[in-house]
Amino acid sequence: MVDRKAGAKGKKAMVMQAILCVLCILIGAFYPTMVDWSKTAVERWAQSNGKSVEWQEARAYPFSPVSVVLIDDAFQLSIALCFVARKTGLRSLWSDKSLVLKMLPLGAIYAIGELLTLRSVQKGSGPVYVVIANMKLVVAALMSRAFFGRSVSMPWLHWFELVLISVAAAAYTLLEAGSLGTSWRWEGAWMALAKSSLVAFSSVFCEHTYKSNPFHLTLTLQAFWGLVTAVLLIAVSFSGLAFPSIAMELHDVDGGLSIFGGGSKHPLCASAAHAECERWLSKLRTIPEAGQYCNCLSARGWDTYTCFTVLADLSNAVSSALVFRQLSAVAKYVCRALSAVPMYVFYCAVGRIAWRFQTFAVVLYLCFQVSMYTKQRHQIAEAAAAKEEASWVKEYEAADAHGSDKRS
Repeated sequence: MVDRKAGAKGKKAMVMQAILCVLCILIGAFYPTMVDWSKTAVERWAQSNGKSVEWQEARAYPFSPVSVVLIDDAFQLSIALCFVARKTGLRSLWSDKSLVLKMLPLGAIYAIGELLTLRSVQKGSGPVYVVIANMKLVVAALMSRAFFGRSVSMPWLHWFELVLISVAAAAYTLLEAGSLGTSWRWEGAWMALAKSSLVAFSSVFCEHTYKSNPFHLTLTLQAFWGLVTAVLLIAVSFSGLAFPSIAMELHDVDGGLSIFGGGSKHPLCASAAHAECERWLSKLRTIPEAGQYCNCLSARGWDTYTCFTVLADLSNAVSSALVFRQLSAVAKYVCRALSAVPMYVFYCAVGRIAWRFQTFAVVLYLCFQVSMYTKQRHQIAEAAAAKEEASWVKEYEAADAHGSDKRS
């Protein structure tokens, strides 16, 4: 009877883990897909190669990415403050001054990571961002080795697996670049890699901060410092010290300061400024130097899809926190890595990208390699913990036996 109950309980736990894994996969695919779908405007420009000029266009955000980060962090902080007020009271948020200061860099990393995600999808695509995000395993291993040395050394086979992960991510990126041709922008891939590096940094150096402190307090402080970081970025941009493009994006069509009416720094395609640029280009007697000219945007400001992007980010943050608390570390990474598969299939099904078996095979191989590496690393960590516990028990028993001999 006991065995049957234990078996039924084990099957129920496995079913629940499977459901959570599927939910984790959907979460990993939903947010970047929704961000990609928010590119409802069309950017148009004259591309010169030094010999001829061709007009090209690509999907683009009608909004300013920093405005989405600002509003999203404000929403997250509001929700988190309500939760803390009901659970432990707002005073508990500031009771541990050291925790408040420890969460400052994590909040800044979170806000900058959000901005890099938006910029990555803006210049590239959702699938490229998700695939390159798996590089955080490689970056984390390199950081751990560089800063902690032999204390975190790995077998050469695991390093080889990391090389294979890097090769697979690079292969997918190159295949996408080849299929998109001149509309491909490498900035999207580099920003995705920068986001992966930030995630790896926080996991290597700051993971203990999340695990050793109350969950609701760390998330609230993270949202608070994230909002502060977004406001500081805007302030620095308007002061003229750095990031001038942020200030340029936070203006509406009439040139007034606007969070919801802002967008790309380029003029609207229907504006007089763009018409003047077209006339200038048509009157040139020689082909201009290689580059982009007369960039314009079809629309400017927030729309319905922008609001969906904010809601998707909110649901990503909340559901990820809840799901990841129930999943093990190995399941979390494996399930997130698998999100690239349904995402690629979906993009092909709706016609956003062309189906190529070679590209799909690379995605499958990358997911398999990430899963194998994560599982093996987890098994090694469990074996080391078990060995340390057995050694401690053996030493304790030896000490107890020695004490008993003395007493006798």
